Amino acid sequence: MLPPNDVEDVLSCLPQALLRVGPDLRVQWCEEGFAAKTGVTLSPGSTLLEALEPGRSLDALERAIREHRAHSGHVITRTLRQVRVQVKPTHTNGTAGAWLVVEPSGVDDEGAFSQAVREIARAVGESLEVDRVCSAAVVSLVRCAQVRRAEVFLYEEDDATLKRMAVSDLEGLDAPQDAFDPSEDPYRQALALRQPQLGIQRGYGDAVGSVFAAVPLCAPRRTVGLLLIYKEQGASFSVRELEMWSAAASQLAVAVENARLLREAQSALRVREEFMSIASHELKTPLTPLKLGLYAMERRIAAGQPVSLASVLKSKRQVDRLAGLVEDLLDASRLELGRLALDSSPLEVGQLVAEVVDHFRHAFERPFTVDVPHDGVWVLGDRDRLEQVLVNLLENAHKYSPAGAPIAVRVGRTAESARIQVQDHGIGIPGADQALVFQRFYRARNVSHRNFGGLGLGLFISHSIVKMHGGALALRSREGEGSTFLLDLPRMPAHEVRRLPRRVLVLDEDSNQEATAERTLRAEGFEVFTVQSGAEALRKATHLPVDLIVLSTSATQSAVGSFLETFATLPRARPVPILLAGDARPWWAQENAALCPRPYRPEELLAGVRTVLTREKRRTLTPVESELPLVTPA
Repeated sequence: MLPPNDVEDVLSCLPQALLRVGPDLRVQWCEEGFAAKTGVTLSPGSTLLEALEPGRSLDALERAIREHRAHSGHVITRTLRQVRVQVKPTHTNGTAGAWLVVEPSGVDDEGAFSQAVREIARAVGESLEVDRVCSAAVVSLVRCAQVRRAEVFLYEEDDATLKRMAVSDLEGLDAPQDAFDPSEDPYRQALALRQPQLGIQRGYGDAVGSVFAAVPLCAPRRTVGLLLIYKEQGASFSVRELEMWSAAASQLAVAVENARLLREAQSALRVREEFMSIASHELKTPLTPLKLGLYAMERRIAAGQPVSLASVLKSKRQVDRLAGLVEDLLDASRLELGRLALDSSPLEVGQLVAEVVDHFRHAFERPFTVDVPHDGVWVLGDRDRLEQVLVNLLENAHKYSPAGAPIAVRVGRTAESARIQVQDHGIGIPGADQALVFQRFYRARNVSHRNFGGLGLGLFISHSIVKMHGGALALRSREGEGSTFLLDLPRMPAHEVRRLPRRVLVLDEDSNQEATAERTLRAEGFEVFTVQSGAEALRKATHLPVDLIVLSTSATQSAVGSFLETFATLPRARPVPILLAGDARPWWAQENAALCPRPYRPEELLAGVRTVLTREKRRTLTPVESELPLVTPA
């Protein structure tokens, strides 16, 4: 008997979908509402292989159809939904094939979903401990029907890697592998799109595998991790279910973010309390002797007695120390607010290092060594701020080194940077503290506030200033064996350095001759200092290196003596060549000293200057690599 004409209308009322395929798995007929029931679009002539995911479940289905056997099992569609399939072989009009009854698996159990979400919400409300909240979440999820396993992965504090924080452990069930690669789909898509993504977990616990969902944990401002939910074999995720798990994941993400904010707030309070204690002690240390010294001077002045210079100098030192502490606090505040500005200009690193080390050499009875390349190493930077960095590094090296221990400063080059290396033989920094010493207010655990003063701001400020210059400040250290700080700054391009004017100091007792030399050299692009007092000229030129000194041989002995005395005492990174101007070398000049005629004639003066500058040898410092690891702040 033929079926009634309205049989299609009856089929649309059933949850199952009907499909007929041939032995080659090609569709011969499917009911009109097949796609709406199953989520799979098939048409006559297409094959099942186009609609189903490869795997052991599809292999079993294919064998049953080709071998004309009945079969019942679950398969996974290309849209990552699991469906139950029953195969009924048939032979009609001599044509082999099979009827397939396809039934969506899994149920939208609203009560189970709501119960899981309520339990997660209760756990969030009871605790801000991340481990406890995550554990409660996965336990709540596996209590729902057809959820095999749940896992929570959270980003580490540096937001670089995902770490498993909680996992359900149901006895009697095989678990997915522990290996987890967030760069693979669907994890990567879930994290990037901040939307749930479905995937296939193959071959765990049964012959066909199952579907899982990767649900991102989205806090208001960032994604904090992933919630992975593995279904039982044969069960699917409905749209409604994914919405519910996304809501639960959002609650979990907010709890994780609140816990992080709480930890940060508690850490900030601890830092604040420690800082207030240290700052009170450090500010009081110079104020007490300063107050006592001023009282003593007040009494002597009231009694008509003279005040000793030593008392004034002691008070001045305490004022300088107090001013330094206050300036550090102001700099830290400016950095926090982004208001620390740089005034950059071309700067020769060797000359800057020589000046700063010279100040320390005169202030402390300690051996300081300086090693710089013979030719200049130029950077574009703020001289005052980079001097502040060097002073901080040298002060630390002096403070934490035993009396008399040497401190070495070396200037060199890397491929693209100028490198300043400050090495001491002091107490060193413990390995656990090395990555933290550049943080604000941080002090290594082997530093006692009683023996070593300071606010813990020097390295924080130095690192921030260097970073603003586009450079890096790094550390090599071993506790008990000293520390080496390496400061790298971007070097000026060679073509820009070549455009910088060469600097010449002209010292001549005749103002007319001096003016002639100045005009001639300036016309050739030199930067010229012309002051009849040699001491004054050298002091004016001290911040940048002088490439050449033109010195008249007929200057008075007192003027030459004053010049040479000042020249010998001022800091300089490398020897400065001298061109003597006159008819003969004076008695105090070296035999190989260059000589040019005087009165000056432009071509002879320029020839003498170029000869001396060309004759200067160039050498490059090769950095010495240390066996200790390099620690660079993030």
